[in-house]
Amino acid sequence: MSDAATTDATVQDLPSKRSEGPGTDTFATPEFHAALNDAEVLLRYAAGNAQLPAVAPADMVQDIVLARQACQTHRVTAAVAIGFWLAYANLSKLTRPVTAASLLACEAASLRGEKIRATLLVLIIIAFSVFLFMNNTTANETAELIEQQNAAALKLWTNLQILRSSAAEQAPASSGTPSTLESQSGAAFVNRAFEDAVEFSRKSQWLLQSASKLHFWFNPWWTNIDIRSVTFDQDNPYGITHLLISPGISQPSAIQDEIENQIKAYQFIRNYALALDKTDSIIYGGITTYVLPTVYALLGAFLYGFRLYSRLIRRKTYLRSAAHSARYYIAAIAGLVVGLFGSLLPKNLVLSPLAVAFLVGYGVEAFFSRLDDLIVKFKRDAPVKPAPAQEDPSGD
Repeated sequence: MSDAATTDATVQDLPSKRSEGPGTDTFATPEFHAALNDAEVLLRYAAGNAQLPAVAPADMVQDIVLARQACQTHRVTAAVAIGFWLAYANLSKLTRPVTAASLLACEAASLRGEKIRATLLVLIIIAFSVFLFMNNTTANETAELIEQQNAAALKLWTNLQILRSSAAEQAPASSGTPSTLESQSGAAFVNRAFEDAVEFSRKSQWLLQSASKLHFWFNPWWTNIDIRSVTFDQDNPYGITHLLISPGISQPSAIQDEIENQIKAYQFIRNYALALDKTDSIIYGGITTYVLPTVYALLGAFLYGFRLYSRLIRRKTYLRSAAHSARYYIAAIAGLVVGLFGSLLPKNLVLSPLAVAFLVGYGVEAFFSRLDDLIVKFKRDAPVKPAPAQEDPSGD
């Protein structure tokens, strides 16, 4: 008789062997019990999803049920174990790629936690982006006001010199000859100088408010900047008690004093605003250049992981693995690399560095595969050094 016929006869005799007298539990190992539990999970899944054929191969369901019965009665014989393992193999092949471990993991997993984490991450990024937008807007406004006030201060200083020279000419002038300030053109110039001073004081107040926003809203608490010089009241150490000009001023001498007061006040405001603007640009420039690309790369990695997580749960193939969390570390490193070498990106690039960091975090594999291709290309293009010539030991 051939080996195939002998094997068929042995398999046909297995049910009769299962009905023999009591056996031992030699084959009921912990691995056997664990596999039996997994087989029942797979059997429930296959039956519930109509994956069992009308005629199960090799009495698959019967062998699993008999194995459970044998475990309960402590009669796990060799025949029962052989039948079970064959049935378990056929069932695993039938439900592949779904496994018992993935079914249990999908039952324990929940999209609610991922949705909560995604919502929190998005809200934090939105809040932080809005904060940086407000900071950049305030810093840009402060820088623009400083530039405008620098030009206005020069014009105001010129007006002050003209007013002083006109006042000097007025003293020796005869009573019958009108002085420069008493003439019609002189009065018009005084009015324009007063209007310029009022506009200058209004913008100085605006600059002080913008700089104060940088100080108290955005600059960290450890930046110790003295504000006594820009506190225009009776306690001002430089005697500048006010910033806004009173509308009741009409005398040229009072206007000269007020213009001089405005120029002095602006010098302290400018120093205060420049110190804040420099500190702000250093701190938030570093955050924008290095931290934000890393955060957006993590956001891209989280989006990819959330999408993959939901798809695996829907297909019942999800398995917890430490490899999933490693993706976030890789994305963080890739985002930092984008921040470090962001200045090397083409200037005409359509996407911003933050968008590039997000795409890199979403497609980590594609990013590092390009790096691997570049390394291979560099190795291929590298010149090959000729091997050094070996001396002939014969001496010829």
